[in-house]
Amino acid sequence: MKVFNVGALEFVFILLLAFIVLGPEKAIKAAGDVARWIRGLTNSQFWKDLVSTSREIQDIPKKLMEDADLQNTIADLDRSTGEIRNTFRESSMEINQELNTDQDENLDITKSDAENVDGV
Repeated sequence: MKVFNVGALEFVFILLLAFIVLGPEKAIKAAGDVARWIRGLTNSQFWKDLVSTSREIQDIPKKLMEDADLQNTIADLDRSTGEIRNTFRESSMEINQELNTDQDENLDITKSDAENVDGV
């Protein structure tokens, strides 16, 4: 758990430094004073408003996504893109088939013309 963005190990390190710098008696009194101050702060209306506002700010992206209905829009775009790709693929296959047919016909005509010229 983090309070004021200070983790458990950091908190232990701070207490150890306070114990070394202040000495045993003053460190215990200072720890009690800090604990009372933190308890007073976390029970205050200011802290409750701060936590509530922080949660609202964290929820903003989720609410925006829901409001904009972006997930459905993205799914629709993906579906449309797939349909367009399929249409292009089918069209290109048809064009390739027509080109191959035309080439075969031209080849047959060229062969028959060559045979006619050889036969003359």
